Amino acid sequence: MFKPELLAPAGSWDALVAAVQNGADAVYVGGRMFNARQYASNFDREELIRAVDYAHVRGVRVYVTVNTLIADNEISELVAYLKFLYETGVDAVIVQDLGVLRLARSVFPELNVHASTQMTLHNTPGVELVKASGVKRVVLAREMSLDEIKQAKQRTGVEVEVFVHGALCISYSGQCLMSSLIGGRSGNRGRCAQPCRLHYTLVDERGKILLEPEEVGKYLLSPRDLRLLHHIPELAEAGIDALKIEGRMKRPEYVATVTRIYRQALDRYAMAPYNFEITPEEDRQLLQIFNRDFTTGYFMGPPGADLMSYKRPNNRGIRVGRVVNYNRKKATMSIQLDERLNLGDGIEVWVSEGGRQGTVVDQILLAGNPVESGLPGQTVTVPLKGKVKPGDRVFKTHDALLMRQAQQSFTSPKELRKVNIAMKVRVKAGEPLRIIVEDTEGNKAVARTEFIAEEAINRPLTKETIRRQVQRLGNTPFNLATLEIKIDGNIMVPLSEINEARRKALHLLEQQRIMLKRPVAIPETLVAARLEEADSYRKDKEKREQRKIMRLSAAVGNKEAALAAFEAGVDVVYVGADGLNGTPVLKVDDLQELAAKAESQGAQLVFALPRITKDKDLAVIAPFLQQAGKLNLGILATNLGTLKTVRDVGVSNIYADYSLNAFNSQALLWLQDNGVSQVTLSPELTLEQIERLAAEFNVEVVGHGALPLMISEHCVVGSVYGGFKEAQKCNQPCRGGEQFALKDRLGMLFPLVTDCFCRSHIFNPKELCLIEDLKPLYEAGVCTVRLELRKDSPDYVKKVAGFYRQEIDKLMKNKNTYAPDPDAKETLVAMTAQGVTKGHLYRGVL
Repeated sequence: MFKPELLAPAGSWDALVAAVQNGADAVYVGGRMFNARQYASNFDREELIRAVDYAHVRGVRVYVTVNTLIADNEISELVAYLKFLYETGVDAVIVQDLGVLRLARSVFPELNVHASTQMTLHNTPGVELVKASGVKRVVLAREMSLDEIKQAKQRTGVEVEVFVHGALCISYSGQCLMSSLIGGRSGNRGRCAQPCRLHYTLVDERGKILLEPEEVGKYLLSPRDLRLLHHIPELAEAGIDALKIEGRMKRPEYVATVTRIYRQALDRYAMAPYNFEITPEEDRQLLQIFNRDFTTGYFMGPPGADLMSYKRPNNRGIRVGRVVNYNRKKATMSIQLDERLNLGDGIEVWVSEGGRQGTVVDQILLAGNPVESGLPGQTVTVPLKGKVKPGDRVFKTHDALLMRQAQQSFTSPKELRKVNIAMKVRVKAGEPLRIIVEDTEGNKAVARTEFIAEEAINRPLTKETIRRQVQRLGNTPFNLATLEIKIDGNIMVPLSEINEARRKALHLLEQQRIMLKRPVAIPETLVAARLEEADSYRKDKEKREQRKIMRLSAAVGNKEAALAAFEAGVDVVYVGADGLNGTPVLKVDDLQELAAKAESQGAQLVFALPRITKDKDLAVIAPFLQQAGKLNLGILATNLGTLKTVRDVGVSNIYADYSLNAFNSQALLWLQDNGVSQVTLSPELTLEQIERLAAEFNVEVVGHGALPLMISEHCVVGSVYGGFKEAQKCNQPCRGGEQFALKDRLGMLFPLVTDCFCRSHIFNPKELCLIEDLKPLYEAGVCTVRLELRKDSPDYVKKVAGFYRQEIDKLMKNKNTYAPDPDAKETLVAMTAQGVTKGHLYRGVL
């Protein structure tokens, strides 16, 4: 029976021990650098070595997250870190950055690489592309259904890992700039501040409230927690290689509990797949340890509002009962219990007025008498300072008994995780006693006593005596599966000597199990030679000539906007068919008209593919690709799957969008190796970083417009305003021409747009405006400045493009004496509702 790997998180040493001791087959951890959970405790180098050794002794694999974007000035440090990880014996590294992937495969081809969910792998061609680049395993996007996962697995044959439990991101991973652009804390650099878990209200474009928070909830971007425990049979039958628990920011007690329950369920499935079931107690414990309510995510299809935790963004615990009385003088409340309540439990009362009241239960009275626990059906009294009323619900957010059980698993010296060993004991007069231990992988260790066995005078050694001494393995990671004892004659050996030999043998076996996973160190000279070869393009290629002319491009949303851009003098127009207003406004035949317009203007038309294109979406855009091929148009690839698709059909002029997160020269080289001729750089780069990349590559920079903060498979409008749920269709309010936004607690309006695939796009309230910075961008070597205007009207496109055209023309005419026109900036600011920003051009990201 195929049984998937159980992969557990470890954000600290205690969490690592909790994962291992509770049955994880593998753990994923982060070091102090280059990992997407910089706010977890993480591991320094000495701790990583210790963690890898601890896991490997117990037969557990270790994957290290190197899953952030890296800058060019970090490459040498990254290479040294990858060398350290390889030589430490980690089983794989998990990467997001295409540059990290290229370096890992070029410099350390012996090191296994897994593609992080931050790579946004959500279609089969994307998986095929990274597999061809040497990736052993892919962590698929959490937005994929079971059928989509099956298809990716069957068509590619690559190892597939999916999340099965824990927190969900509302945005596609790797495509969220919300934390970055709002507060400078980049999720792509491991410092997400989780602004999606804050208050938002659905409003129209003028800020008029469409749904009061009391009607639906305040947390419109806060998903429930994923739980696929009940779907283990489907996951296993689909051939999914690894089931991943989210939670490197969670407490070790959480890791212990969730890992233990999934371990039990997987083992039961393997033993009796046709009688598989989850016990009510397992469900209760998962709810108790942490939940925002549970969802199956997209596993069974789009869940609509059933994905979301609109009422609260944090742990809700389990309802333990209701208030039946509150004594204000004594500051006590009486609760009719539905669940057991113990001393030390944490409870929270959801009061009808004033939010929530919480306390730790330090006294329980039953009929006036103190007790340690209250049982379901009983009415108990507990102390509480606060205003509560009869009928208010009481939730247990901290279960003291469950926490103690979890803590015991990682604080006790007694090991729960055991490796089976065979042991042989040999002893005869005139020789030391020998203990031979061997594990199931063939590792063998031998230890001898210092004492030379001699003939016994009174009490010779017996097999039973030896057995009692050598089977004392309680605090070791070993389980004595078989024992063979051979005594030649009436022999005497001190018991202390036997005990010491046992300890030596087991220690030697531990060391062998560690060293089995430790590869031979790679000489620094070889690393340097491989790195030089990876960077050899710098020797063979002259420094790219500074373009004499800076081009102006515009990304627009429909045919009319594209025509307006051409009329304003834009050199390159990107136009797609995803229609950011709920309808595919661009028709296949429109491409021919636009191509003719581009030719007459001496400009270029590029067909822009949707940022998210599942396998079924590729069929929708296929006619556009065919027409684009006939017209010899350029194609803007927006994810790894569309890049492979257009490359395979022979498109020669491929552009890579900023959604591919090109952040360093190695990423640009990877894209260049895969057929890309121009790259739009990540909007998280600074001018200094841009200049370094522009010196050697043809790069485009986004210079103006409302940047998309996130793209989500979840339709916010349809779910809260259109009645869309798992069992209820959406009434499609986005098709009525109404414009929507999300209003935050500071009063800022985030434009909210739905595309023809029913995905949500949330835009920055402030528009990027670099019209004053065209000269620095030109001097940095930027080839093209893009206007990001996909959601804007043709009239707006024409006006904005006109100002940039005017300024670029003046710059090209008088490069030395050019100064930006302050009126242009003022006019553009006046055209925006909520102001402008320079983004990260000068401030960078954390």
